[in-house]
Amino acid sequence: MGSNDVPPAHCPSWVIPTSTALLGIGVLFWDATYILMTRRALATKTYGMPLLALALNVSWELVYSFYVSEMILEKLGFAFWLLLDIGLIYTTVHFGPEAWRYTNPWVGRNIGWIFALLTAVGCVGHYAFAAWWMSEPHRGSGDKTGKFWAGQNGYDATEVAFWSAAVCQLAGSAGSLVMLITRGHSGGTSYLIW
Repeated sequence: MGSNDVPPAHCPSWVIPTSTALLGIGVLFWDATYILMTRRALATKTYGMPLLALALNVSWELVYSFYVSEMILEKLGFAFWLLLDIGLIYTTVHFGPEAWRYTNPWVGRNIGWIFALLTAVGCVGHYAFAAWWMSEPHRGSGDKTGKFWAGQNGYDATEVAFWSAAVCQLAGSAGSLVMLITRGHSGGTSYLIW
């Protein structure tokens, strides 16, 4: 997001290319994480991304792909992440029942439905937050001049994405620690992935 933003006149010429390059590197690391996590989950016969984090992640990608992002490159990026999510979803639903067998067998038996419900609730939450944020110009911190969304100035799609993605990241980080402690092993993930 923010591909069509216009930097202020005082912004040095190196800021936008540097920002774009760093964003691209971050995207590549996330791509690698999804692929490595799916491969590791298949090898260890368990899943690697916590259930809530996966649902929030998928719902974030859906909302930002279909509602917030406007440029074709942004939409394609989200579509690619959704494609990579298939492996994570598969390993969660396929290996989840065994992973939950000793802690809560009911969750294991119903993991597909629980994931679907959490994803639907996540879509509603992410959409509500993004719609509220984008409902009026200059919401958030700092000057929004030169930031465009839906052809209007003063709407910062990058900042709303940052704050909502932070919720997903918090759920992923906390959930990963809980999974590690509860399981007593790092199956489905590894130090390389972390």
